[in-house]
Amino acid sequence: MPIVETLAEIAKPWARFYSKSDVAQTLVMFTHLAGMLGGGGVAIAADRAMWKARTATDEVRARLLADVEAAHRPVLTGIAMAGVSGVLMTAADVETYVPSLLWWGKMAAFALLLINGAWLQSMERRAQRAPATLSSAWPRLSLASKFSYALWFAVVLGGVLLMNA
Repeated sequence: MPIVETLAEIAKPWARFYSKSDVAQTLVMFTHLAGMLGGGGVAIAADRAMWKARTATDEVRARLLADVEAAHRPVLTGIAMAGVSGVLMTAADVETYVPSLLWWGKMAAFALLLINGAWLQSMERRAQRAPATLSSAWPRLSLASKFSYALWFAVVLGGVLLMNA
């Protein structure tokens, strides 16, 4: 695989430094886990609130959407932390990760998480702009929240499988 070899050659200085530095390994892993815990925790709490509101009034749902909108920044911050640290961990061992089907599975789950998050945020904004449509939009919002919940756990499972492979 020439692409893997090329990427490994580009990442070699980082891989060399990372492999010899317990501090770098600790900081990168902490950043990865903190991003997943912080961003994922806030997202899962918001997802749960969306499910619980399936029988709520439109007034309660509108307030919830405002609360959920405030959750986007910490969720995106967590995703950015996990993404950057994930790239650094991958760059430290390109030849192991890039050919791995487990790694690609985790990346697919991460990509689906991002796509679902964009879809969820788009529906939230539309529902806020047209409150009269809130009741009809809620089943889709609830479904996207369920996907979000499942995908956060799929990404974590992918990471655990990679560590134990």
